[in-house]
Amino acid sequence: MARFVVLGGWFGSGNLGDDAILIGLKQVLMEVLPDPEIIAISSNVGYTRRVCGVDAIQLLSPLSKIRGDGASVGGYYKAFRDADACIVSGGTPIYDYGHISRIVHFCLPKALKKKLFLFGIGVKPVRSMMGGRLIRALVQWSDLVSTRDHLSRDELLRLGVDEPIEVTGDSGLFLTPEKPTVGQKKLLVCRVDVSKPMAAICPRALSTKQRALYHEPLSEPAISRIRRDIARAADWLSESGYEVVFIPMHRVPPDDDVYEIRAIIGLMKSGEPHVVGFEMLPGEAMAVLGCMRLVLGMRLHSLIFAAAQGVPFLSVDYDPKIRGFMELAGVGSLLYSPINGSGAFIEVVERALNGGEALKARLLRSCGEMRAAIVLEARRLAAALR
Repeated sequence: MARFVVLGGWFGSGNLGDDAILIGLKQVLMEVLPDPEIIAISSNVGYTRRVCGVDAIQLLSPLSKIRGDGASVGGYYKAFRDADACIVSGGTPIYDYGHISRIVHFCLPKALKKKLFLFGIGVKPVRSMMGGRLIRALVQWSDLVSTRDHLSRDELLRLGVDEPIEVTGDSGLFLTPEKPTVGQKKLLVCRVDVSKPMAAICPRALSTKQRALYHEPLSEPAISRIRRDIARAADWLSESGYEVVFIPMHRVPPDDDVYEIRAIIGLMKSGEPHVVGFEMLPGEAMAVLGCMRLVLGMRLHSLIFAAAQGVPFLSVDYDPKIRGFMELAGVGSLLYSPINGSGAFIEVVERALNGGEALKARLLRSCGEMRAAIVLEARRLAAALR
């Protein structure tokens, strides 16, 4: 049995994308290792155990770890000491702040002479000199490095990392949906007419205080323009005969999707959109998105869930992780830039809807290639562990 401490996503935060990453990571490790054991570092241990099916320990603040707060720090130390390796996974664990926590989590396994694997990570632009030097040094300590898109790899190369870096994909691609009937029945509970073609909108909160929400800087006018353009696209879909369904992928402040959904609906001028009002498990969310004719997603994993099932999707170019996935999926033309206006947004919506079987085949093929690259990297991880 191989034992891993896993960190990287905001596990336990109620984010369906991070849950999918952890579930998918467990699945891919099971393909290459007998009975792998995962202990995730989570902000909500009970939630992670229940939803993701892995063991967990409580995430501690950097100050708590530095002060050595009793039994909690002891449990932290024991988890790393008893593990065979530490896996830093996706989402996006590399960014230009939060360095104290990153130093602790990267240095602890190395101090205990454990393997450190960066597995399918996302990397945001690092603009400070100190941040660049620190991140370059920490990444150099890793035994294997892979990123979930080319933009993340290119950023590490720009910082001077000279370790081999593989581009794989997001472990959430290994999530499997519940049976589609489950999603349809729950949509019926929400009074959605599943006999009509359905389009899902999965927004996310944006803020000028972007560090709190972990996205790239945006101005207030840009945020308002994005929100307004999504409302116009929702109107167009409703007027074109689609049942518009808003799906929250994250329900915890400060970036609770429900608040953003209300703001967008308040800007709409036609139709009666529906909001999925129950808390879904990751596989349920994937099943619901699989019922759609189109997904307009701001949440990365709404796009990943759609692509994995060949469902046409589009997004807004507000953060490198969105652009990185869409380019890797071969659908960069379905990425909308807010500077182009709502008319251009509708053109992208139509382009996605008209993609037909060719678009579906392209999505299924690219997702298959990403899964193959992830499994290959997992085999390298298993070999390095041995």
